[in-house]
Amino acid sequence: MSATVLPRPRRIDRDAVREIAPMLLGMAPFGMLIGLTIGTHPVGVAAGLGSAALYYGGTGHLAVLQMITVGAGPPAILVGIAVINARLLLYGAALAPRFADQPRWFRRLGAATLIDQTYALATARPDLRGAAFRRYWLTLGATMGIGWIAGHVVGLVAGPVLPTWLPLGIAAPAVLVGLLVSHLRKRTGIAAAVVGGIVAAAASPLPPGIGTLLGAVAGIAAGMLAGRKP
Repeated sequence: MSATVLPRPRRIDRDAVREIAPMLLGMAPFGMLIGLTIGTHPVGVAAGLGSAALYYGGTGHLAVLQMITVGAGPPAILVGIAVINARLLLYGAALAPRFADQPRWFRRLGAATLIDQTYALATARPDLRGAAFRRYWLTLGATMGIGWIAGHVVGLVAGPVLPTWLPLGIAAPAVLVGLLVSHLRKRTGIAAAVVGGIVAAAASPLPPGIGTLLGAVAGIAAGMLAGRKP
C-alpha cells in the first residue's frame, strides 16, 4: 500500500505577485526620485537606503529628507510624518478583524507593510482569511519591498547620468494611478484614475504629500460621481 503524498503548502502566493506587479510600475519613478535624493543628501547612502527598507512610506520618507535639508528639528519631522501617515490608522482599523486571529509575530510584522498598495489589494480579497490571508499579505509585502528598494538603487546609481528634463516630479501621481490599475475595467475606476492623476500632477509642486492627497480626494469624488446611475 503506497503512502499518500500530500501537496506541499505554497510559501509564495502567485496571485499576490501578479496583482501587485502593475503597482510596482507606478511606484518605480517614485523610488527612483527618492534614490536620486538620497544620492545627494547629507544623511548618506547607508542611512537613506536603510531607512527606506525599514519605512515603507515614500511620501513620508521624501518629506523627511526635504525637512532635514531645510533644517527642521525632530519634533517638526515627527509631526509631519504623523500627519502624512494618519490615513494608516483608518487602514489598520479596517483590516483589524483579519489580523485579530493571526499569530502575534504576524500582527507585528505585517503591520510594517501596511501602505496604500497593500491595503487596496487586501480589501479587494475579502475571501482570504487565516493562513491564506497571511501568505497573501506576506507575499505582497515582500514583493513590494524588493521592487521598492530596487527603484531606490536605480535612482541612486543612475541619478548622475539621468537627463535633467526627465519628469520625475510626476512620481507621486504615478503611484496614485498605479493604485487604480486593477479597477480600470470599470467606469468608476477610469474616472478616478484620470481625474486623480490630473489633479495630483497639477499639484505636484506643492509640499510633499499634498498633491497626492488632493489627487486621492478628487479621484474618489470622480469615482463616486461616475458610479451614480443616470
